[in-house]
Amino acid sequence: MTEELNEIKIIEIFRRNFGTRPHIFMGIKNPTGINEDAGVIRLGDKKLLVVTTDLIGKKTHCPPGMTPFQMGRKAVIVNISDLAAMGAEPLGLVFSVGLPKEISISDLDEIAKGMNFAAEKHNTCIFGGDVNRTDDIILAGTAIGITKEDSILLRCNAKEEDIVAVTGWIGGAALGLYCLKNQIELDHTLLKGILEPEARLSESLILTKLKAITSAGDITDGLAMELHKIGEASDKGFIIYEKQIPIKDEVKKLAKIHNIDPIQLALHVGEDFELILTINPKKWELVRKTCDEINLKITNIGKVTADKKIVMETEDGEIIPIKKRGYDQFLNNS
Repeated sequence: MTEELNEIKIIEIFRRNFGTRPHIFMGIKNPTGINEDAGVIRLGDKKLLVVTTDLIGKKTHCPPGMTPFQMGRKAVIVNISDLAAMGAEPLGLVFSVGLPKEISISDLDEIAKGMNFAAEKHNTCIFGGDVNRTDDIILAGTAIGITKEDSILLRCNAKEEDIVAVTGWIGGAALGLYCLKNQIELDHTLLKGILEPEARLSESLILTKLKAITSAGDITDGLAMELHKIGEASDKGFIIYEKQIPIKDEVKKLAKIHNIDPIQLALHVGEDFELILTINPKKWELVRKTCDEINLKITNIGKVTADKKIVMETEDGEIIPIKKRGYDQFLNNS
């Protein structure tokens, strides 16, 4: 019987077979590098080059109703979001683009416009790449950013008693994805999260300067998966409070109508592109005040623990484990 593959197993196979070099600051061969979404190269003088890559395919990553412009836009955002999670300022992006023979010139033009729109919004550009013929529209991007050794955000530095916080609202993009797949009408504002996600880049660069964040990630694969990645990288645990998870009332109401648990959407589906941060409790008020000044919603949802358990206190006061389960394209085929 063939062993079922998932993303973690695939990455582990590559990790076993790859090597490294002294100038690699963080990579797949580092003890905690397997939990990061980018590789990091030393440039000298404490400067670091952050390199991340991500791809989207029309058949596997684009929900029904996503326009070519939105697809191009999202292809850039998924890469920029990884830079945001590491506190790196983008220098530029390159793309390998796979196109089927039957794609129209107008659709390709819209994809290119969407890509450029997202890049310019984050004060960067797409400066090169490659084009090949494929059976699906494939947009594989590589984003390059820069930061310093004392500023980079990694998943491995969470400390006991740190506050766990998330930016914005979560769960809404997952609900939008469910509704699109099941042909359920949804208000445009609730669809924006899945069709037009936003990367928290400018906010990340501002917060990084406060020297208050101990670890960070983005919630593209679900809150639960991020908690486990940070927990494993930092050798710590978490307690999260269900009543403090920021889910909009309209998301809760619509989820209830369709017999869906909004907490499960937030924990295990993702697609929110918000940041999860662990923050030095002595600097929480500084972070909160700064977020108010830049009009960024930030919510304290729990704290870091030493016992390595990742649990949630429900609204009824019950302590339950949070399973390590999130979006995995090799397992989520529906």
